[in-house]
Amino acid sequence: MMAILQIIKLNFRVFMLICSGLCFTTSCSNTKVLNAKKSSLENSDLVISKDEGNFEAHKTKHPILVDGFAKESIWEKSPWYSMNYLWMGKPVNPEDYYGKFKLAWDKNYLYILVEITDDYLNPTLKDGIENYWKGDCVEVFLDEDKSGGDHQYNHQAFAYHVTTEGHIIDFGVQKKPIFLDDNIKVKIAKENNKYTWEMAVKIYDKNFSEDSKNNKPVNLFFGKTLGFSISYGDNDGNKTRENFIGSKKSHGQNNDEGYKNADVFGSVLLVK
Repeated sequence: MMAILQIIKLNFRVFMLICSGLCFTTSCSNTKVLNAKKSSLENSDLVISKDEGNFEAHKTKHPILVDGFAKESIWEKSPWYSMNYLWMGKPVNPEDYYGKFKLAWDKNYLYILVEITDDYLNPTLKDGIENYWKGDCVEVFLDEDKSGGDHQYNHQAFAYHVTTEGHIIDFGVQKKPIFLDDNIKVKIAKENNKYTWEMAVKIYDKNFSEDSKNNKPVNLFFGKTLGFSISYGDNDGNKTRENFIGSKKSHGQNNDEGYKNADVFGSVLLVK
């Protein structure tokens, strides 16, 4: 009888050890899954800085609806890039300004998603088109064939000022600022002090004519490289731009050559 009781006790201990092992394994497995999910979320919020300003844009399978809400799956898959290199002005508090952006493309458009934290949005055109550069705006620098060169009063390249009012401004051949609203579709969505700028940009080559209604944008393709930089001009209510903050470490002399010299642009490579 004693022998039988000892066998029962031994089997019970073995049973408890097995159960304990099973529970421990399950617990560890759940921990790994939770950590993996957390890591995935953290990666989606990762912001990549590129000193030389050379970026990649992934191809979207479906055209993006430009509405400021960025619901398309391509935006979830695309990395955030930083636009926090101080080009002009004093260092800023992240609560005053913080910027990041994503890129995508199809054969018709380069898509840009910009998220800006700005505690005070100063209307771009508050003081008229001649002072467009003084207010808050996103500036998109584009060179279709990345050939560089002077573009101040020609269309070898573009320095698109995307205004808070949804207009697109650059210098024209008459050495005056002009509206080029047909070149970029843009919608801006606001949540507290966070602004989402969603854009679809037509890419034009140096043959673009501001006087023509028959300009044809180039078709984009896998492997093409564009000259590209992006920046934000920040003005918290003063009479001039206070800060100029961009996507690469240097943008020419005094970090203020982009509006006239495409040699200082970074790049975007169109990938799958």
